[in-house]
Amino acid sequence: MARMEGKRLWCLLLVGALSGCTTGGRPSPANANAPAARPTALPTAPRFGTSAEAEAALLALEDRRAFDVDVLTGASRSADPAIRARAALSLGRLGDDRGRPLLRELLTDALPAVRTAAAFGCQVQGDPTMTPEVSALLSDADPGVAAAAARAIGFLGRGDGQDALFQAIPRAASPQPRAPMLAALWKFSTPDVAAFASSYASDPDPKVRGAAIYTLARKPQEASLAILTGALNDSEADTAAIAARALGVLEKKESLPPLSSALEGGRIPVTVNALVAMEAILEKNPGAAVADSAKNRVLALAGDANGDVAIPSLVLLRQFAGTDRQVFSRLWSIATTGTGRRRQVALLSVAALLRGKAETALKAAADSRDAALRATAAEALAYLPAPDARPWRERFVGDKSVLVRLGVLTGIKGAESVRQNRDLVNSALTDPDPGVRAAAVDALGELGEPSILPLLQEAADKSQADAGPDVAVAVLGVCEKMRTDPGARPIVESLYRQPKTLVSRLARRCLLFYFRGDPSALPAQEYKTEKTPADYAGILTDARRPWRARIETTRGAFSFRLAGDAAPLTVVNFLQLAQKKFFDGVAIHRVVPNFVLQDGDPTGTGNGGPGYEIRDEINPLEYGRGTVGMALSGPDTGGSQWFVTHSPQPHLNGIYTVFGQVIAGQDVVERVEQGDTIERVTVTAEP
Repeated sequence: MARMEGKRLWCLLLVGALSGCTTGGRPSPANANAPAARPTALPTAPRFGTSAEAEAALLALEDRRAFDVDVLTGASRSADPAIRARAALSLGRLGDDRGRPLLRELLTDALPAVRTAAAFGCQVQGDPTMTPEVSALLSDADPGVAAAAARAIGFLGRGDGQDALFQAIPRAASPQPRAPMLAALWKFSTPDVAAFASSYASDPDPKVRGAAIYTLARKPQEASLAILTGALNDSEADTAAIAARALGVLEKKESLPPLSSALEGGRIPVTVNALVAMEAILEKNPGAAVADSAKNRVLALAGDANGDVAIPSLVLLRQFAGTDRQVFSRLWSIATTGTGRRRQVALLSVAALLRGKAETALKAAADSRDAALRATAAEALAYLPAPDARPWRERFVGDKSVLVRLGVLTGIKGAESVRQNRDLVNSALTDPDPGVRAAAVDALGELGEPSILPLLQEAADKSQADAGPDVAVAVLGVCEKMRTDPGARPIVESLYRQPKTLVSRLARRCLLFYFRGDPSALPAQEYKTEKTPADYAGILTDARRPWRARIETTRGAFSFRLAGDAAPLTVVNFLQLAQKKFFDGVAIHRVVPNFVLQDGDPTGTGNGGPGYEIRDEINPLEYGRGTVGMALSGPDTGGSQWFVTHSPQPHLNGIYTVFGQVIAGQDVVERVEQGDTIERVTVTAEP
C-alpha cells in the first residue's frame, strides 16, 4: 500500500482470557468434540522464567525474522496456554517451513483459544499442505475455532479446502461459524462456489446472507447477476454496496436502471459504489441509455458536501457531458476554476471528453502553482493524441516537483504509449527520486520485451544506494511478469545478493514463488536489530498502555485507539513518529471513496516514508469501518504510511497489519478529501 492500489482485538485479549486457566499443565478438553491433544514430550528448550520473558523472546524472533527452534519449541509446549497461543502467531509470522510440526501440535491443543491461534498461524504461514489439518477444525464444537479454520482454508486456497467448506457449512450449528465459512469461499471463485453461495443469498441472518453475497460479489460471475441485482435492496448497506460494486465489474448495461435507483436511497456506501459501477458500465457500453432523472441525480451529487460522493459523481459525469450541455458546463467550470481534488477529477473528465481540444483547461492547470494540479494535468495527457501530448510531456518532465514527474509516467498508459515515449521513460530511470525511477521501471514492464532487461539490471544495481526499496520492488514485479525469459532470473538473483536485508528477502520470495528456487540454496537473511531482550520487554509494556491518537485535519478531528496487544512493534513505531511530529503538516495523499484514507508520506507521492521499514505484524483483527492499518508495497515494507477504512474491507484481512480502531470522528474520516492536511497528531495514554 505504500504503493498501494489492501479483526477483532486479539492478542492480549487472548492472553487475558487465558490467564485464568491452570498453568500447571494443559487442562482437559473444553468439549468432547474437540480434537484430542497430541501427547508431547517435555520441552527440550529451557523453560522461560516468566510469561513476559517468553513474549519478549518471541517478539525478538519476529523482529529479526529468525527461526530459533529452542525458543519456539519451548513456547509452543509451554504450560501457559497464552504463550502457546502467542507461539502459534509467531510461527505464522515467521513463515518458516520448519515451524509446521509445531503448528500441527498446536492445532490439536486442548484449549479452543490455542487452536484458534494455530489456525490463524497456518493462514499467515500460507502453506497449502496444512489444509487437511486445518480442515479438521471445521467440525470443532467451538465456533471461534471453526471460523478461524474457515478463514485459513480460504487463504490456503487448495481444492480440498473448498470441498471441506462445502461439507461444513450446512452442518454449522450457528451463524457464527457459518458466515465466515461462506465468506472464505470467495477465494476459490468457481461456478460451483457461486451456485453453493447462491443458496444462502436470502438467508434470514444478515451475517450469513452478507457473507454469501460477498462471495458472489468479490469475483462475480454472470450467472449471479439476478441475485446481485436483488441485493442492491438489502437492509444492510454494506451488503448492498458490495453488490453494486459487483455489477460494475460485470459491466452489463441492463444493470444501469437498478443502479440508478440505488442512488436515491441515501446510503452513502451504496451510492458511492453505484456511481463507480455505472461509470464502469458506461465506459464498456458507450451510449447505453440512462434516464434523465438519473443524470440529474448524478449532477446534484457532484456538488455534495461529502467528497466521497462528489468525486465519483464528477468521474461519472464525463459519460453524459458529450450530449448534455448543462453537465459539460458544470464539469468545465470545476476543471478550470475549482479547487482541490474536485478540480483534479473534473480536469481528468474534461480531458477524457475533449481530448485534443482540452488545451485551455490543461494550460490553466499547467500554469498553476499547485503541484498536485500540475501532476493531474500530466496524468490527463493519457487522453490526448500522442502528437498533442508530446509537447506537454516534454514540459512536465522538467518540473521541479516529484509529484508532477510521477504524473507524466502515470499518464503513459499501455505498451504502445510507452513505445511512443520511450526516451522520456528511459530518461526517468536516472531521476534523482527513487519513486520516479520505480514508476519508470513499471512503465517499461508494460513492454515485456527482452530489450528492457539490461535497463532493469542497471536500475537494480543503482537501487543499492536508495534508502527505500521502491526501485527494487518495481524491478522484482517486472521480472515476475517476465519470468519465462531466461534473462529475468539473473536480475532477481542479483537483488537477492544485495546487502539490504529487506531487498534480499523480497528477491528470495520472488525466486521461490516465481522461479521455482530451491529453499535450501537460498537462505533468508535475518534483520540485525541491535535490540536486547530488555528492549523488547519494554516495547511490549509501552505498547500495551491504553494509547489514543487524535488526528486533527483541515476538516475536523478523529481519534483512534491503538491496538498494542496485537501489533506492539507497529504501535510503538507510530507513537515515536507522532511524538517527533512526523505527521504534522503532511498532506493526505490518497483518498479512495468508500475504501480508505491514507497518510504518513511527507513527500505526498505515496512513495515516501521515514527512511526505514518495520516488520509486518499480521493479526486476526478485522478490517471493519474505521479500522487503522499499515500501508505496504510488499512484505515487511511498512514504515510511516497508515490508512483508515471507510467501510468493511474483508479482503484486507490477514494481509495488512491492523493496529488501531477509530473511536470518535468516523464522519470526519469519511469527509476528508485527498490533498487535505493533517495539522497535528497527538498521542496520549488514557488514565
